[in-house]
Amino acid sequence: MTDVRTGAPRNVLVLAYYFPPLGLSGVQRIAKFVKYLPDSGWNPTVLTAEPGGYFAFDEDLLRELTERRIPIHRTRSVDPTRVFGTSTSVKLPPEGRRKLLSTLSQWIFLPDNKVGWMPFAYREAARLLRGGAFDVILSTAPPYSSHMVAARLARKFRLPLVLDYRDDWLGNPRHVYPTPLHRAAHGALERRAGGQADAIVTINPVLAGAIYDRLGVPVTVIPQGFDPDDYPKTSANPSPQSDQLHFMYTGVFYDRQTPEPFLRGLAELIRRNPDVAGRVRATFVGLFPDECRPLLSALALQDVVEILPYERHREAMSRVSRADVAWLVVGEGPGQRGISTGKLFAYAGASIPILGIVPRGAAHEMLEAYGASWTAHPDDPEAIYRTLARIFRAWEKGALPEPDPAFVAGYDRQVLTGKLADVLDRATS
Repeated sequence: MTDVRTGAPRNVLVLAYYFPPLGLSGVQRIAKFVKYLPDSGWNPTVLTAEPGGYFAFDEDLLRELTERRIPIHRTRSVDPTRVFGTSTSVKLPPEGRRKLLSTLSQWIFLPDNKVGWMPFAYREAARLLRGGAFDVILSTAPPYSSHMVAARLARKFRLPLVLDYRDDWLGNPRHVYPTPLHRAAHGALERRAGGQADAIVTINPVLAGAIYDRLGVPVTVIPQGFDPDDYPKTSANPSPQSDQLHFMYTGVFYDRQTPEPFLRGLAELIRRNPDVAGRVRATFVGLFPDECRPLLSALALQDVVEILPYERHREAMSRVSRADVAWLVVGEGPGQRGISTGKLFAYAGASIPILGIVPRGAAHEMLEAYGASWTAHPDDPEAIYRTLARIFRAWEKGALPEPDPAFVAGYDRQVLTGKLADVLDRATS
């Protein structure tokens, strides 16, 4: 795209600590924005960190960007992931240990444990900004250190700033504020970054309202989405129904997101309905928590549940496309109503039915709008059992629901990137 006033190309500097070849959901949104921004008239240049130790890597995500010749600049960082070396796969710790480490981290680091990236990111970004004709800066968070660097750069170089919130900052249910002083310090840092912003984007209306109430900056909702390139092309002759109802889960479990409610519901379905035995199976692709493995034996699900290691996103979505029902979970608790997991939209890209074990909130509302869905509260075992029983009977009759294609099309990453381009246009006008 060219600026109609000068005829010059329009360029955006993108700050993103989490970026391919890192995998998992935290990189999907910004990687796909970067992939499709050139189609919407913006040339992105990415500034990120050299990959340290992480839970999963996905070279396919990086390859589709390098094939499009997206400039990617990487810097050093001094943060806890560096103790594992460069590009090293790290095992997800047990949930109790993860929470302990997270709490300790939030006692020590402000705004987060990626604060050691800030000086390197600022120095390299300043070099790029001095040497190139950038029109706007875009930062995505978490980590919120990225927003702090971006705000400082925007002040220094007098450039418009757009902040992308993948999760809330001050209201994040996974944040621990050890003391009122910690919370006040986070609030001050957010106001400093947000006060510099010309526009803010986030993933759902719940977060948009909370951010606007705190900062008073216009907030545009650009939800999570899916990339059609990540799914196999539909066959003209769909394969016949298998003799087993196949449930699929992809990704990671942590915090209040746990497989336990689903597993207990599945065991109860088999116990109460003898005809179900041998006719249902569940596959987990990704980082299944070790502490939940004994539950499979306790519930006699060893022959029902298959656990596979993490796969690249495209491979995982191919598996989802062949399943009967995909499922997701959001635990009950403070701030959970603002979670609209990206997994929901990845499943929607396969246009298959979705079971949501979720409380009332953003994810519940999106599932209702999707149509081909069922919901049950994560703390209501009987409701989960009854929902699984309804799903089984619908599958048995060949009557699983289908989503509205028009609704699904609205969450195409290319469409959503066009909305981000509109935000960048307004910020620079």
